[in-house]
Amino acid sequence: MPNLCPEKMPNARAARCVPRRSRRGSMTRAMMRGCSFLLWAGLLFTFWLCAPKILAQTTPGNAPGTVSGTVLDPEGALVRAAKIALISADHLSQATQSDDFGVFRFPDVAPGRYTITAQATGFSLFALSDVDVQPGQNVRLNLRIRIEVQQQQVQISGQTLDTSPDQNASAMILRRPELDTLPDNPQDLQLQLQVMAGSDPESPTQFYVDGFTSGKLPPKSAIREIRINENPYSAEYDKVGFSRVEIFTKPGTEKLHGDLFLLGNDSALNSRNPYVSTQPSYSSVYALGDVNGPLSKFASYFLSVESQRYESQSFIHAVTTPGGAAYDAAVPSPQTGLDLTPRFDFQAGKDQTVTVRYEINRATQDDLLSSSFSLPSQAISTRNVQQTLQISDTQMYGAHVVNETRFQYVRTRNHQIAASSLPTIVVQGAFTGGGNNLGTVIDKQDQYELQNYASVAAGAHFLRFGGRWRATRDSNDSNADFNGQYIFSSLDDYAAGKPSLFSLTTGQSKIAILAQDLGLYAEDEWKLHPNMTLAYGLRFETQNHIHDHADFAPRLSYSWAIGATDKKAASTILRAGAGIFYNRFTPDLVLTAERQNGIVQQEYLVENPSYPNFPPPNGSSSPTIYRIAPLLHAPYTAEESIEIDETLRKILTLSATWQYSRGIDLLLTRNINAPLPGTFPASPVRPLGTNENIYEYESEGASKRNRLLVRFHLTTGPVLLYGSWTLGWNKANTAGPASFPSNQYDLHADWGRASNDIRAQGYLGGVINLPWSLQATPFLVMQSATPFNITIGQDLNGDAQFNDRPAFATDLNRPSVYRTRYGNFDADPLPGQTIVPINYANGPSQTMLNFTLLRSIGFGPAVQDSAPAAPAAAGGKKKKTPVERKYNLALGFEAQNILNNVNPAPPVGVLESPLFGQYTALSSSLFSSTEANRIFYLNLRLSF
Repeated sequence: MPNLCPEKMPNARAARCVPRRSRRGSMTRAMMRGCSFLLWAGLLFTFWLCAPKILAQTTPGNAPGTVSGTVLDPEGALVRAAKIALISADHLSQATQSDDFGVFRFPDVAPGRYTITAQATGFSLFALSDVDVQPGQNVRLNLRIRIEVQQQQVQISGQTLDTSPDQNASAMILRRPELDTLPDNPQDLQLQLQVMAGSDPESPTQFYVDGFTSGKLPPKSAIREIRINENPYSAEYDKVGFSRVEIFTKPGTEKLHGDLFLLGNDSALNSRNPYVSTQPSYSSVYALGDVNGPLSKFASYFLSVESQRYESQSFIHAVTTPGGAAYDAAVPSPQTGLDLTPRFDFQAGKDQTVTVRYEINRATQDDLLSSSFSLPSQAISTRNVQQTLQISDTQMYGAHVVNETRFQYVRTRNHQIAASSLPTIVVQGAFTGGGNNLGTVIDKQDQYELQNYASVAAGAHFLRFGGRWRATRDSNDSNADFNGQYIFSSLDDYAAGKPSLFSLTTGQSKIAILAQDLGLYAEDEWKLHPNMTLAYGLRFETQNHIHDHADFAPRLSYSWAIGATDKKAASTILRAGAGIFYNRFTPDLVLTAERQNGIVQQEYLVENPSYPNFPPPNGSSSPTIYRIAPLLHAPYTAEESIEIDETLRKILTLSATWQYSRGIDLLLTRNINAPLPGTFPASPVRPLGTNENIYEYESEGASKRNRLLVRFHLTTGPVLLYGSWTLGWNKANTAGPASFPSNQYDLHADWGRASNDIRAQGYLGGVINLPWSLQATPFLVMQSATPFNITIGQDLNGDAQFNDRPAFATDLNRPSVYRTRYGNFDADPLPGQTIVPINYANGPSQTMLNFTLLRSIGFGPAVQDSAPAAPAAAGGKKKKTPVERKYNLALGFEAQNILNNVNPAPPVGVLESPLFGQYTALSSSLFSSTEANRIFYLNLRLSF
């Protein structure tokens, strides 16, 4: 096999296997051929391992047989990590567990009669007697286990530690009934999952729905299972797994089932938004209905319909006149949504399953304001329609090989309309008025995704390999900034009619791009010893539109069950891992570079322009273009961690994880033709000799992060508690691809606290089963102060960016000095003064307690138990099982921020603003809705 990555890689942390900058397209094609060869070689290697066992067909009278099969839940979904025991008539037993595809296998089973049992978290014990194994026979079974009926009593057993990479205790797996403890409101559900995944702006939550990487979250009633942060170093995924959420939807069931759910709130129940003096009344209603059942003996369906009507509001907290009082208002911004999702599952033979899922979503919102500084004339209205088609085909080849092919097509049509076409007026740190410079946008996106993944069980090895291709065609028609925009440094300058900058865009409004990327991977989970597992893999990625066409990402993880023997399970497991994770140069950045290239569209900047009449483009105006750096490299993160998992008395599971990551080749935008330092404003000298701004996407950013993450899971009696606490430090010199440095010629000037450098944060969740079939679900979120940046409202270096920072004042008598509670700052820095570090100041800490109280009532005829009952333990008492009724009615309420603690967003950071250091809005990181500081929802669910 050709050596695709010739560099030596003694360890994963130091590994950086990237193409040389001078490689051409021929090298890329060679890489692609090599990776294709890699897949074929993997298939041949797999056949070589498995062929002797497959081809051996001796069947003497005492030849052993095999027992294999699949574990399914009542809805026909695969159940992974189920504990399977095979017990002989002599009471000798052997054990295994189901893999990621619900498959289990007992090789070398002596002829005879056996009892097989299966059990998984949240399910009743399943037992099947009189399993007859004939000489040389392969017995295939489908074990359909039932959900444990506990009258809404959530009692989860302690986790049994396992050295498999996907059994890390720092991960969470949520099934019924744990899923029932999550919020019903879709926005709250997404926010809580993000908190539980530990995401932040540098590593945002990656949501996968049935294995696909795009699309909206399904309603909670349609979710079968959620996996959070499982197997973080798997080569199957492009992003690091410490902020990954995998959601799997339900198939139809063998009998007719359905749900009707209503959730609503009214302003009369809520406390008001503390940053406006008056609010109009409002209400919201979320309704959901679903029904599922069989189409035939080998097919089922699941159909859900969602309807949303929110009387949302946008909030204004701004200052419009020098020395004037703050102006605040609540502007109605109603939104609606309608979602229809049918799913069909077909059993095409005993070894093949085909799933087809379609979703159409329509969403509207009127008069939306983007920030608390936005005046009503800034309102925009949106109309969005998204359709998603997903097709999955899973095939099993014997008991060793599983292959899954997935295809997804997402068709999105977005229409945005600005309320006014007047020029935009921006007064730094005070208000934004006039028309919205986003203008009118008609965006048409078509996204395609094709995946093929295979897994092979071969003795002590479990092999996985496959690939994913994605393509996005974006046809975008936008007249953004065609209305022109004035920027004023202060309210005094606005009152005097002295803007600092004027921008205007002209040219064609419509453009289309096609962005594609490809990822291939192979990995092996090697059971070195019954208590040791080594997982290693390699991922290859490439995309168009950038110079970098070949990115190799090695992954490695190791698990050791300390002290485990054949007769004793381990209570402690040590895990370690390292890997490289690449990010893609996204289609929206390609679209900007292709559109604002000076040919399709022309943008002009004029310093100190006339006002209010448009200054015409002339020799003093600066044309502005965007482009992609010729040597731009895909950004990546080098991640490593070590973890200790501990189980105490089978009721408490603890995990402590230390993570270290380095961001390399991170994206930012830099004005490469800004005036040289020291030449502005007296006599600006630009390095390229032309009076233009060239905004270039570059991969010169970097970051470093250390985190200590502690998680626990406690189950005792009727109470379940789980939680997480993170202590971290994060430094960077970029805030993302759209961020500009404060000094275009010195990125080190911005090296410091990252915008997401929150020192400590955590959550505590629980389920408390109370008398009278009541269930309480608290969820507490806490985090320390969020940093914010202190800037001045001026462009001091002529780079057309208003992100310059003040200096620490050395002469308090200067008129440019501001005395604040954060320190004394000079807005007109002198040579030799120390510039204030980026993200120097601390904003507020935040604490929010959400609380749900629910009561369920079963009624109607009893449901017959169709599953085999588990045998009673020898000499033990038979446990009384609660009767499950055909109908169930659940009534309850949900409270967001039940303690009414005010959690503001970071304060205004513009030093010259009259609102500097003041809070003007509620935090959007913890609230799904900012209409009120405390919100009460009433809900009702009827199930059958």
